[in-house]
Amino acid sequence: MDIEMVARNIQIILAPVVMVTACAILLQGLLARYAQISERLRNLSRERLDLLFAQMTNDGLRAERLRLIDVQIPDLVKHHKFAHDAVLAVYYAVLLFLTSMFAIALAAMLVTEWSATLALVLFLIGTGVLLFGVLLTALEVRTSHSALKSEALVVSRLQVNE
Repeated sequence: MDIEMVARNIQIILAPVVMVTACAILLQGLLARYAQISERLRNLSRERLDLLFAQMTNDGLRAERLRLIDVQIPDLVKHHKFAHDAVLAVYYAVLLFLTSMFAIALAAMLVTEWSATLALVLFLIGTGVLLFGVLLTALEVRTSHSALKSEALVVSRLQVNE
């Protein structure tokens, strides 16, 4: 194997690095969203406990807020699950892209059809898993709007009884 062939093989092996980099950028945003949903769940749970144990003067507002929280928590758990699954899918895609790098190196050394096919299949499966993670993220973002909208509409209709 001459130096030109080694250089070409290294270039081919590094091609999945572009996909790994794209996954890393995507993961940064997904993990931030995941953390935000987790924090919102914790805050709602804490607020619910505070409302249950607090002596509030306006029982109507307290009851309405408890009802809102009880509606929001299952929605947030669903969003959290979507975000969780999306993060895992992107991590699996990274794993597959890294594995495909080794398969490409193996194919370059063995120069067999099956090893080249294996490298391609691993890369394509990684791309499919990445697509699945993006789809889960899109579903989570799409459904999060309806939850936010319903809360805002209920809060805008609340009246303080003095």
